[in-house]
Amino acid sequence: MSTPMSARLAQRIRDLPPYLFARIDELKNEARAKGADIIDLGVGDPDLPTPPHIVAELARAAAEPKHHRYPSYQGLLDFRRAAAEYYQRRWGVNLDPAREVVALIGSKEGIAHFPVAFVDPGDLVLVPDPGYPVYEIGTRFAGGVVERVPLRRESGFLPDLKAIPAELARRAKILWVNYPNNPTAAIAPRSFYADLVAWARDNQVIIASDNAYADVYYGQHAPESILSVPGAREVAIEFYSLSKTYNMTGWRVAFACGNADLVAGLGKVKTNVDSGVFEAVQRAAIAALSGDQSCVAELRSVYRERRDVLCGGLAAAGFDVLTPEASFYTLVANPPGYSSMEFAARLLGEAHIVGTPATGFGACGEGYVRLTMCAPVERLREAVDRVKKLSL
Repeated sequence: MSTPMSARLAQRIRDLPPYLFARIDELKNEARAKGADIIDLGVGDPDLPTPPHIVAELARAAAEPKHHRYPSYQGLLDFRRAAAEYYQRRWGVNLDPAREVVALIGSKEGIAHFPVAFVDPGDLVLVPDPGYPVYEIGTRFAGGVVERVPLRRESGFLPDLKAIPAELARRAKILWVNYPNNPTAAIAPRSFYADLVAWARDNQVIIASDNAYADVYYGQHAPESILSVPGAREVAIEFYSLSKTYNMTGWRVAFACGNADLVAGLGKVKTNVDSGVFEAVQRAAIAALSGDQSCVAELRSVYRERRDVLCGGLAAAGFDVLTPEASFYTLVANPPGYSSMEFAARLLGEAHIVGTPATGFGACGEGYVRLTMCAPVERLREAVDRVKKLSL
């Protein structure tokens, strides 16, 4: 009798838990197959279309045969210039597009590949808890050891750098940070980034900053980039995605920027494992970054209304809701007596609402379910009404 192929999986794959959002998709599809009217507030995938001028530029560029061949590994220089110019306008950061910017096939790809360049087997990587699962997955694929850094509500979901033991700080190769944060929606003040840069320099730790939600915010003060802090370019790389800013999740285009050696290390991995971003998509991304940004302001306005409907409605119904100042996520505290998994199960099984138990982002997520605002206002009102009818 032959051995099943599943038994031949590499240990690194066998050790992985099911990817959180893949499992959510399975549960959602099972419920739909039974005829349930599902309101999907589980995955952060914008439901709004990509702005027309970006789509038009893709169509124009895709028709040009010169874009049908292999693209540059590092990305079109024009795209990297557009990225650098965007950082200059947005944060006053001066980047060398040839040395300090690299194109990515979505920021998830870059985040997953970054440890391959800088983590040897046994190296320690500090990841936020709760945090985006790929920080840990990429580390484990590279043979690294993960140490979780708790993010607590009472500390504004910022890591307590002073609480990181000196021995771990000395051993750590990378510390991942993500603000505006997924899943907590917390924003990091500039003072935190200044402290973080000083800590990283003192301990010779690479800072990897995931800045995917930088342009989805609601207050007067736009979120910061770590690269705008003096000294950050000595220790930091930042990942910026067009997915959330321009409703381009399916396009798979992003970039990493910052310290030239960190960018080059990631670029070297990419030259060996992929062949770059389709040039027509890069041309469309240039149109996004360099064009009229009123579409982004309109997007923020849409999400602000959705936030007020969802968070305001749940708060009025007696729930403890963390109303966000950035991103399109909110954390809702579990009702008394419920775990995050149990609360999410009740939402799906009885209210037919898909939410994500925050424990899927780490043990410190216990106590909350994450909901997104990636649904029309009418559906969010319906979701609030359904939750009110639950006997929790």
